[in-house]
Amino acid sequence: MSETVLVRFPVARHSAHVLLVTPEMVERAVAHRGVGGILTAGERSVLDALPVERRRRDWLAGRLAAKRVLRGMCRRRGEALPSYTAVEIRNDADGAPRFAIDGRPDLDGQLDISIAHSHGAAVAAVADRAASGTVGVDVEVTTPLSIDLVRRVLRAAEIERLDGSSTIDPTPLEMWTAKEAAMKATHYLCRSLRDVELSWTPSRSMRACIVGDGVPPHSIGVRHRTAGPYTIALAFCR
Repeated sequence: MSETVLVRFPVARHSAHVLLVTPEMVERAVAHRGVGGILTAGERSVLDALPVERRRRDWLAGRLAAKRVLRGMCRRRGEALPSYTAVEIRNDADGAPRFAIDGRPDLDGQLDISIAHSHGAAVAAVADRAASGTVGVDVEVTTPLSIDLVRRVLRAAEIERLDGSSTIDPTPLEMWTAKEAAMKATHYLCRSLRDVELSWTPSRSMRACIVGDGVPPHSIGVRHRTAGPYTIALAFCR
């Protein structure tokens, strides 16, 4: 498999760059560069403090995916290509990822980033805020997901639709990843998947909205793609 997997979505009206890294890619990157050639000193201290190996593996995959997607977006914009250690990925108070690139403090305000990981793989998406709004991404290994599990996070209107239109319904996994991506795209405007309400058309085009008192007007579009054994959901919020 190549060093990076560019995941293409049919979102011509939006400007986004989405990359997947697999566990094998992470191993090759560490073997080639070493962890110190990928992470900043601050990031390395965070990694070293994580007590669970699985969490360490996922966290590192997410940082690698985020740095590669930011480098790719810089290349697309005609910007100078930063080194891996010139890019630092942080988390704000709500846990949402933020980034800083040495010498380019303006880019954090121009670009929005989202990260997701599953079983040692990770996906990162970066979008131009002015063109696309904010972005959210989720990734899961493509395996059957129990509808009974998903029903725990569905709203009444979603359950009613599932009961009446099974031939066009999204799969349980698609619904779960769509809600995760939509929640991230709103920058945690809500804190529960039950606050995300999905709607879909016979062509399987999917939209989402956050339901609740005091929620400002917004529009969320969601798309799905598969990449090898992974299902990826991408959401934009405006």
